[in-house]
Amino acid sequence: MSKSIETNFIQLTINHASALESFLREFDTCRDELNGYFCDRQLSIQKVCEQLEAWSEDKELPAGWVGSMTRFWGDHHRIQGVINIRHHLTPYLEEIGGHIGYSVAPSARKQGIATAMLKEALKLCTEKGILKVLITCDTENIGSWKTIERCGGILSKEAWSEQAQKVQRWYWVDLT
Repeated sequence: MSKSIETNFIQLTINHASALESFLREFDTCRDELNGYFCDRQLSIQKVCEQLEAWSEDKELPAGWVGSMTRFWGDHHRIQGVINIRHHLTPYLEEIGGHIGYSVAPSARKQGIATAMLKEALKLCTEKGILKVLITCDTENIGSWKTIERCGGILSKEAWSEQAQKVQRWYWVDLT
């Protein structure tokens, strides 16, 4: 890691509208899937903030969804990453998604941001009482599985996922 990481989780506000749009736009120009951000891009920043707050309180959830905390990594001018912590697992999330999903903007990768975000997110899991954390990733996403392993993830299995239609890795992080 060549640069020190001087950013941290930020509370998304209406003042982050352009930073959020710039962050999301980076995923339009690459083939990577955006994990950890689930709001409709057509919504106003005010509505996005309200929706994320409601979901963190287990309110206004789409059918089949679970409550979750979404946090952004960056500063007042730039968002570099997003991470979503799901409050509990459903059978679907046990297959694909797990407790945590995250993405780092392509322009901010290989700077230690994913590891820093995941370490901070695991602290939030402990505070929320989630002491056994499931994190899944595509087998081809070597950067993600190395990040998970750096943060204490123990590989549980690697197998074909019918839901994802690809080979996945399932990791558990024990926070007890």
